[in-house]
Amino acid sequence: MHVATGYQSHSIAYLVPRGLRLTRDFLILPDRAHRWSVAAVTGTISILIACFIRYAYVERYHLTGSFFYGRLRFSFIDRGYPEIFGYGLELAACALFAMSARAYGKKQWYAFAAILSVTFLDDAFELHEAIGHMFNAGLGLSPVVGDLIGFSTTGLLSVVFWLAGTRLIRGEDDWLSYLVFTAYFAVLIFFGVGVDAVHGMLGRNVSQTLSALIEDGGELVMTAVISLSAFGMWLRQRRAAVAGSVPMDPAFPNP
Repeated sequence: MHVATGYQSHSIAYLVPRGLRLTRDFLILPDRAHRWSVAAVTGTISILIACFIRYAYVERYHLTGSFFYGRLRFSFIDRGYPEIFGYGLELAACALFAMSARAYGKKQWYAFAAILSVTFLDDAFELHEAIGHMFNAGLGLSPVVGDLIGFSTTGLLSVVFWLAGTRLIRGEDDWLSYLVFTAYFAVLIFFGVGVDAVHGMLGRNVSQTLSALIEDGGELVMTAVISLSAFGMWLRQRRAAVAGSVPMDPAFPNP
């Protein structure tokens, strides 16, 4: 199987190892600020997940004397602590993509900044629900149909931004980075939509705590990976610029 990169096609066997190397290079940098960021984000997510598990245990067994009893904001709900941290990661990644686009002339990253803006608006302000409500009120549609239209609208908008970004890529070396972040977003969508759909089908036959941990915890982890990788990419670009306008290490090195 081959994938076209806008300039020539490459086999999956050719792209995958180079993509994995690039993901490593974005997440493991010999840079103190990045290492501290990775440690801080990883530690915060670990604490939030531990608190959620403790909260779920306390609520399940009605341990009214526990500090966590009734502390709903430790759960994965809108405006809960894990969700608020996720909002911060989304905004940070959005800013980093925009900075890479502006400072280094790689305008394709404006597309990812726009996609993350849509994601943030949907997560924090229920964008697709608001769009669905407008269709419900204007056309008299059922809430389910309106919600489906709203979700399709935000999804289509993200696809348009992504396609626009592909038109702005000016070098072969930038394609792999673009595909790596595309794969990250695909995994994020899997947790947000795919796992949620499976949860809906299984209903009460699966642990609500486990399903929330997989779905919402997976989304939080992938958002962190995107944000930290965007930071790593920006640092690598800055280092190359400081070194004398030397471009990033080629994404498609000679085998």
